[in-house]
Amino acid sequence: MDVPSETTTALDLLRAADSYAPTIGRQLGRDVFITGFSQGASAALGPARALQEGADPRFRAAAPAPVSGAYAFRDVALPALLDGRADPKDGVIYTALALVSFNRLHHVYDNPGEVFRAPYCRTIEGLLDGTHTGQEVMARTPDTVDELLTAHGRALLAHPTGGPAAALRVTDGVCTDWTPQAPVRLYYAEGDEQAVNGNSEHCQASFRARGVEAPLVDLGTPDYGGSRHLGSQRAATTAVVAGSRP
Repeated sequence: MDVPSETTTALDLLRAADSYAPTIGRQLGRDVFITGFSQGASAALGPARALQEGADPRFRAAAPAPVSGAYAFRDVALPALLDGRADPKDGVIYTALALVSFNRLHHVYDNPGEVFRAPYCRTIEGLLDGTHTGQEVMARTPDTVDELLTAHGRALLAHPTGGPAAALRVTDGVCTDWTPQAPVRLYYAEGDEQAVNGNSEHCQASFRARGVEAPLVDLGTPDYGGSRHLGSQRAATTAVVAGSRP
C-alpha cells in the first residue's frame, strides 16, 4: 500500500509496453484506462494522478475505475478491522502486512515484539517475506487481531502516531490529495467482507468535497469461493470494460 512505489512501477510498465508495442506492429494510444482491484484500486488511482500531473506527456489518464479498494485506512479500514466489521482472519493478515511493510519505509517498531504477541513476533516478518504461500500465511497466523497484537500494536492502529500516521497519510491520499479531471467510477460489492463499503463511500465524499462527482457503481452481491470481495473482482471485470465505452 505504498502508493508512490506502486505508481512508479505502473508507469514503468506502461513505458515498457510503449517501447515494445512497435516491435509487434502496434502502437499505444494516448488515453490510458486504468483499473485495479483491492490493493490495486489504490495502485490505479496513484498513476492516474501522476499522469494528470504530467508524469509522462505521452499519456493521459482517461478514466480511472478502481474496484473494492481500501482508500481510507485511518477512518474506515482500520476501525473496521478492530471492531469486527471486517472478516476476522482477513483482518489478521492485512494488519500483519500493514505493520511489517510500513515498517520498511516508516518507523513503526524497533522490534516485532513491540507490536506482535509471542510466538508471532518471532515468525511474522519471515512469514511475510514474499516466499510463502497464502495458505502458509493463513495457517501460521492467529484467528483474531487481538491474538496477534500487543496492546501497543493495537493502540498504533486505533490511534496512529509517528511512523504509522505518516504511512497512512500517504496511503489515504489517493482520494484526498488531488482533484481528478478525468471521469472516475468507484466499483464495489454490497457487504464486502474485506474492503468494507465505507471505503468507497469515503473516497466518493473526498472527491465530492473537491467538486468532483465520482459515481459509486453497485455490483450487487457476487460471490466467488465464498468471498464477496473476490466476487466483486469477477463482476467488475466486464462492468468496467462496458462502462468505459462511449
